[in-house]
Amino acid sequence: MKKNLPAELLDKYFAGTCNEQELASVHAWYASYQNTPDDIAVLPEDEQRLFKALMWENIKQNINVAANENVVSLQPGKSRLKQAVYWLSGVAAVLIAVFFVRLRTSPAGSALKTFNDQQLVFTNTTGAIRQITLSDGSRVWVSPNSTLTYLKAFEKQSRKVSLSGEAFFEVTKDHKRPFSIYTGNVITKVWGTSFRIRAYAGDKTTKVDVVTGKVSVSVAGKGVAQVNNAQAVIAGSGDGVMLLPNQEAVYDKPADNLKKNMEIKDVSIGMWKKTSLSFNNTPLKEVFRVLNKSFNVNISSVDESINTDNLKADFTNENLPTILEILKKTLNVTYRVNGNQFVLESTK
Repeated sequence: MKKNLPAELLDKYFAGTCNEQELASVHAWYASYQNTPDDIAVLPEDEQRLFKALMWENIKQNINVAANENVVSLQPGKSRLKQAVYWLSGVAAVLIAVFFVRLRTSPAGSALKTFNDQQLVFTNTTGAIRQITLSDGSRVWVSPNSTLTYLKAFEKQSRKVSLSGEAFFEVTKDHKRPFSIYTGNVITKVWGTSFRIRAYAGDKTTKVDVVTGKVSVSVAGKGVAQVNNAQAVIAGSGDGVMLLPNQEAVYDKPADNLKKNMEIKDVSIGMWKKTSLSFNNTPLKEVFRVLNKSFNVNISSVDESINTDNLKADFTNENLPTILEILKKTLNVTYRVNGNQFVLESTK
């Protein structure tokens, strides 16, 4: 029977504080499971997350090697696959490398700038949502016309980023290093959870919507939070308000106050709630209908030929933008997003 890793070692690995001997133990553990994916489903949640992180690192290394060797694709023949196949069951995602050899660190149409070799500024200038992965394994989906500023490698005591615009965060758990997002006067702090922040410069409000976990939201330089009524809390504090799943904080910039709503009424938050779906040679027109119902969105296509494609896929515990990114790569399409409206176009 294979040994489980100590919880302390898992914490050190995700915090980036392992010594060489500890790293060797982690990699030996990974190698023992690498060729037996069926065993992985029985692992504890933290070890499954570690396996995923190590597997993605291997995939990225393979992609870099392929790019350096001018490998364009591992798939022969047609520019569009009439039957797109994607397999992601549990943590077994290695086949993604077959389809996505051409992935880049900075997606086309987006800008990634480096300052002082440490600070990175990612600006999404496309019409689609772009995903980036931070040094601690946290994932951020950056919406169009939005900018995320972050460090290439987080500090040992904290993880800090700043956002202008809109993004959805899926933060890796690290109880020793809180994750803080700065959006103007609003500070959002978490240890490990998923949530959306909408903070465009021209808007009168900043919103934080929580999907999973717990999030604290505060306004810089204020006093203690006060309960206003059963449905909302007005914050006048650096301590701010604490949010649970399906709750939101709204900061009114002109009034300089922070309100907690006990329910998120914006239906577009549904696209970030993960679900599992399976399709077996299903026409994309029917796939779109299922996705629309599952995520409470409206997906359509301006290219009728896209609707004739079939999809064979198992999407396990995925949000909508991740599924759309998979469809983009396998079907040679792109999309434009506006709220909960998604319009697909062929790139053929």
